[in-house]
Amino acid sequence: MPDKTLVKRYILNFHERNFEGIIPRELDVKTLPGRATVIVGPRRAGKTYYLFSLVDKNAPERYLYVDFEHPIFHPMTPGDFIEVLDAYRELYPEIKRPVVMLDEVQAIPDWERIVRYLLDEDYTVYVTGSSSKLLSREVATHLRGRSLTYTLFPLSFREFLRFKGVEYRGKKFYQNLTRINRLLEEYLHFGAYPEVALAPEDVRELILRDYLDVLIKKDVLERHRIKNVHLLNELLYFSLRAYSKYVSFDSLYRLFKGRLKVTKRTIANYFAYLEEAFALFLVRKYGRSPKGRIVAPRKLYLIDTGLPIFGEKDMARDAENTVFLELMRRYSTRAGVEITYWKDENGREVDFVISENGKAKELIQVSLRLEDEKTRGREFLALLHASKRLGCKNLKVITLGEEGIEKVALYGMEGRIKLVPLTHWLLQEA
Repeated sequence: MPDKTLVKRYILNFHERNFEGIIPRELDVKTLPGRATVIVGPRRAGKTYYLFSLVDKNAPERYLYVDFEHPIFHPMTPGDFIEVLDAYRELYPEIKRPVVMLDEVQAIPDWERIVRYLLDEDYTVYVTGSSSKLLSREVATHLRGRSLTYTLFPLSFREFLRFKGVEYRGKKFYQNLTRINRLLEEYLHFGAYPEVALAPEDVRELILRDYLDVLIKKDVLERHRIKNVHLLNELLYFSLRAYSKYVSFDSLYRLFKGRLKVTKRTIANYFAYLEEAFALFLVRKYGRSPKGRIVAPRKLYLIDTGLPIFGEKDMARDAENTVFLELMRRYSTRAGVEITYWKDENGREVDFVISENGKAKELIQVSLRLEDEKTRGREFLALLHASKRLGCKNLKVITLGEEGIEKVALYGMEGRIKLVPLTHWLLQEA
């Protein structure tokens, strides 16, 4: 049971923090009576500081923030939390129900008992935790329909520029364009983790290496008690070199079976563990046949474009990966919206299909340079074929600098294709 005197000091120290300098994030979370607002996401994406950004700086005493990894809360049981509430009430008897923020909640056994108690008593509750112990599906299981779950990703490019102190709205975009373009290169190369964005360049790789090591060790190896460590390392090695490309469990099985003890099931499971830990995403092919979607190769994207520094960096693939992450930020909380890729029997492909309730609403290609006529024709032709097959006329190519609308007619097919510079597209308000 925590010492009440120490708890009171902890509470008062939090309320004396300077909340002025915290840069707000774009994630827009809701609160509903009887439901906890749960924020999940990769390690080091900024979940704790996101909680701080929600605090009303003019009335911080209305918030009870508890970091369960703080030494004064160890060891602790759900029943002990009543002592924490009592300590707060003794400090602020006039506040009947503070907003309760529970950080690193996985450190407490049976943490859901605390949350359910608070909800039953009509408190507003926010919950965050380590990705290795607070997965979306586990939250749903533990809280049984009493939560709203949101994912906080690393920084969008808009957030990245704000972290760098660069204004990009209105006329400022053109005044700062040279620096914005230079920062886009940095964003693609070193990625979007908040700490990395603010760190000196000579230590960024060290920070990213530490993130990757902890993610694999804590969120995959230890959590799932992985025995075939060599296979997991090989799959990670593959992923850091094959991001923004197709991955097939069958082909990986054929690749490894001659030299490793492996099954297709093990490969599929290990990739599922990496997805759970927010290390990567596997995107399905668009299609109406469930069987076809299951057996088709997936496209692999990483949680951050800084990680391929330890694999195989490629600017074009960095850009595609960045577009995917931005699409996830824009659409992951919208019911019925799915992000897939499209590919036909002749190998023509479209990078992203944005569909709603199964119907394609937007087709997006990412092709940084279209000066080569062969490349231009290939990208446009794929879009026209997909447009005809899927009945979608909203066609877009995200480029490095080309902008405009092209009326395209190829092989009896016609369409209007919008060309959008990557910088412009990333800076559109979500």
